[in-house]
Amino acid sequence: MAVDHHVAIIGAGLSGLGMAIALRRAGIEDIVLLERASDIGGTWRDNTYPGIAVDVPAQVYQFSFELNPDWSRIFAPGAEVKAYIDHIADRYDLRRSIRFDTEVLERVWDGDEQLWRLRTAGGEVTARFVVSAIGAFVDPKPAELPGLADFAGKVIYSSRWDHGYDLAGKRAAIVGTGASAVQIIPEIAGRVAHLDVYQRTPIWVAPKIDPGTPALVSGLFRRLPGSQRAVRELATRAVEFVLIDVVVRHRPIWTRAIAGALRELWYRSQVPDAELRDKLTPRYGFGCKRPAVSSDYLRTFTRPHVELVTDPIERVTPDGLRTADGRERPVDVLVLATGFRLASDPENFRRTPVRGRDGFDLATAYTEQRLTSYEGVSMPGLPNHFMMFGPYGWVGATWHQLVESTSAHIVRVIGEADRRGATSVEVRPEASRRWTERMRRKLAGSLFNTNNCATANSYYFDHHGDTPYLRPTSSAHAFAASRDFPLDDYRFSTVTAPATARSSA
Repeated sequence: MAVDHHVAIIGAGLSGLGMAIALRRAGIEDIVLLERASDIGGTWRDNTYPGIAVDVPAQVYQFSFELNPDWSRIFAPGAEVKAYIDHIADRYDLRRSIRFDTEVLERVWDGDEQLWRLRTAGGEVTARFVVSAIGAFVDPKPAELPGLADFAGKVIYSSRWDHGYDLAGKRAAIVGTGASAVQIIPEIAGRVAHLDVYQRTPIWVAPKIDPGTPALVSGLFRRLPGSQRAVRELATRAVEFVLIDVVVRHRPIWTRAIAGALRELWYRSQVPDAELRDKLTPRYGFGCKRPAVSSDYLRTFTRPHVELVTDPIERVTPDGLRTADGRERPVDVLVLATGFRLASDPENFRRTPVRGRDGFDLATAYTEQRLTSYEGVSMPGLPNHFMMFGPYGWVGATWHQLVESTSAHIVRVIGEADRRGATSVEVRPEASRRWTERMRRKLAGSLFNTNNCATANSYYFDHHGDTPYLRPTSSAHAFAASRDFPLDDYRFSTVTAPATARSSA
């Protein structure tokens, strides 16, 4: 049977586009990107809420091979990130390989034909290899609020912001105090007549030092690209220090010092009222969940028309929200910033199943077994299938480092399969088990296990109680591994007739 494409990439966000660039650079042209939306960009396409911006320096948040000298400030706003993504798609001529409005509803491995069958609403697409580039945060979590369907007011989701709705003079409520809410709350507080913020778990928030980029600096970056590469390297190392040195190589003195400085200096300076400040201060250690940066968030709660609500929500009523203490607060517009399903959430793959060799089902595996992978890229049972972000997959300081190291791994495997004339390639179970166990050992002494994280309600922890989000190595180690991992950790097979193995290695 003729196959439609050599490589199919699911998703046209940063990871899908970066993967396509890597394949093209390796001389692999027969690719298709299947994108469920009508535009590229992933999270930066979907999230346009007020105040959206990167929460790491923009100099870090870009590909090493495509530096942007014109970021307007240290923490670039979301519109600039989307423009950067559009620039990449145009510069590398990727749009011709994208099929928009094409959601992959099911992936099924055909062992007889040695290919993947991808079911979409527009028909079946077949591919020899599949790369899942669906991102870390796949879909918004359903808001588990009793009575939500009965609410008579306006409901706005943080990931689907309605810019046509006028907040002026409205009584607003926002549910959630995570990373998105930290950016939204200060922005809308100045527009509404009253704002209730419903908090389940407080978040560590550090000051955001965010000056604009002087034209002189942008000019220097354009004339001397090496200067920008040096700045990017320094900024990357600083961010990675927090993610790796502080988190993985946990030294309690670091986390206690950071938490103490925030609690005693920053929080006190922003929130003079001791009772309010206490409600906003986390009980868990710094780093148990992703911290945020904002110079406006904490002091927003000192405004007379902003109320922090920590009593649990009992029910959404037609006219507002009722909490467990029996009080009902009237609401005109309800903003839901309740988080996302991670890429390893089994629910993602109950909705869009992934079925591999010998009955392997990804949703079942994620539900019943502790998460495993090989280099955060491959899983036994899924031949010719790779993940841009698999278990223990987050690399280094930003998503771009993950994309570059992961795509190098995938290109190496596909290139070797093509060189050998192999029709399938699958990571060996013992290699996956060995690598995963090494990652778990490295994380055993991390702050996740030694920093009072039980109350953090952190997405770093999965439903098995593990922390498979972060790869506990430096980005330099991950890049080196992508170049020199043993190819014998994969099994390459060639099938020339249905169900007849000709050779294997």
